[in-house]
Amino acid sequence: MKLPHLLSFLCILTLISCQKEVQGNLSAGKANLHFTNVVGTQPVSFNTPYFTHEGEDFTITKFKYYISNIILVDSAGQNHRIPDSYYLVDQETPASLSIPLQAEEARYKGIQFLIGVDSTHNVSGAQSGALDPAMDMFWTWNTGYIMAKMEGTSSRSTLPNNRLEYHIGGFQGSEKALRTIYLPFDQNYSITSDHTLNINIKADVLTWFDGAYNLPLALYPTCTSPGLLASHYADNYANMFTITSLQP
Repeated sequence: MKLPHLLSFLCILTLISCQKEVQGNLSAGKANLHFTNVVGTQPVSFNTPYFTHEGEDFTITKFKYYISNIILVDSAGQNHRIPDSYYLVDQETPASLSIPLQAEEARYKGIQFLIGVDSTHNVSGAQSGALDPAMDMFWTWNTGYIMAKMEGTSSRSTLPNNRLEYHIGGFQGSEKALRTIYLPFDQNYSITSDHTLNINIKADVLTWFDGAYNLPLALYPTCTSPGLLASHYADNYANMFTITSLQP
């Protein structure tokens, strides 16, 4: 084949390849995760008084957590991983409460995600976007991300100014704070290019203190380093998520 004809042939192949890639992107289905942070039946509002199940008063001044490694599980049980899915849900930033996703067209029966940041990204140095250290979710004194953070006040706290501080982290060993969450759908739902599946999820702060472990504010007003206590909080808040509705 002469060189001019060869170059033309290669250009045509490249064009076809690019068109297939674009068409593939256009045919991808869409989904949105919508998070609503609550305390029991009440929406989270900063500096509003709440009570734990044990009757201890507290307020919230900061509440945020990482959602990552998102997987949609189809009706056949196959996992469809959403690439590069690292998001910081921050009560102070309303836009962060909604996460748009692109997924393969299929019928799905559930969603899985990690609360926190996987070990690979914990040791990958400075990163950008949701993983930027400027997000105030990265320890400067200890390698690793804070998986979930809550701060506030309580009259039961023995810290100065009655502070509450929970910076839950740790990505290795038996006391790591990473937790994998699976939320089943009430039925199979289709994700197609024609419409967006809205997955509404509530996250209940009360589970932090009362679940697998009873963690009274008076005894534990702070947890700001990896270890057994941080692992207990992670075990508790692993149960804070519930799907409230799905809107196809």
